[in-house]
Amino acid sequence: MKIVEFLYDNKSHMGYTDFRNPGCIQVFQTHHAFRDILNDCFKKENVLLDSLRCMSTKPFFLNDLKAPIRWLVPALSGDLSTAHVFGFGYTHKNRNLKKKQATQPERFYKGDGSTLFPHNEPIIIPKDAKSVGEEAELVVLFHIKKRRELEIVGYAMGNDLSDPLMRRMNAQHFAASKLRPSAIGAELCVNPLPSVFKGSVSILRNGRRIWQANYSTGTSRFLYSMETLGLEFMEMADPIPGHIYYVFLGADKHSFSQSVLLENKDTVCIDSGLFVFPLINQLNIPNKRAAMLHCNETSV
Repeated sequence: MKIVEFLYDNKSHMGYTDFRNPGCIQVFQTHHAFRDILNDCFKKENVLLDSLRCMSTKPFFLNDLKAPIRWLVPALSGDLSTAHVFGFGYTHKNRNLKKKQATQPERFYKGDGSTLFPHNEPIIIPKDAKSVGEEAELVVLFHIKKRRELEIVGYAMGNDLSDPLMRRMNAQHFAASKLRPSAIGAELCVNPLPSVFKGSVSILRNGRRIWQANYSTGTSRFLYSMETLGLEFMEMADPIPGHIYYVFLGADKHSFSQSVLLENKDTVCIDSGLFVFPLINQLNIPNKRAAMLHCNETSV
């Protein structure tokens, strides 16, 4: 099941998508947000999918809209300080062919829920950014139960924006280069992570595609098991029961390795055949002049 949350006609809605009918969302007949249902399930130790399947739905036809939809980041509601964004770098096998595998992946913190942007929303980049680079990744959603047990809620597509020039200038600034906003796709898949997850990422500038690549991720592509990454996360985050955590799992390639740096008003498009909706965001970069650096940096 792929959960979506959105605003339409000044009202919030929650539902799920269906590949058999991509023009329709089955909207749950409830006034509760997904985060509220999630918290209630974990408090009562109910199975989330069972609870969702018991709820009645009504079709919401996307072709009949009289006003635009505003997509929301899945499970991001209420107090943004109870949502946290972390990530791992150098997790993919093809990125470490010339290196000895590290005993643990690079770890980083990106911010609280205020740093997350949904599908179709412009992303505002900090003024002090030296550069901007995209990274198409899987994002796993963790929830911490009352006994500090780690629960995987599901996964989504994500764009882990970073500052590649900062990292290029000084490798010790890896964590600092990750203190940038990020985007999460509209759909949260409430299932275990896939072993293989493929898609495409492209950059549009003035309506013209200037770069495109196919990416391949998933648990079979990782150097580390999800159990190992979960233990690393618990050590890194010291998570709080009841809070929710969005964790980026690394990319196998990005445009910076081909000397592309994103500029103001560029649009990043990330797609996958496993989701109905792509992840599309235009960038609002205060520093309009982006330097081009010819390098062969390894992607994260």
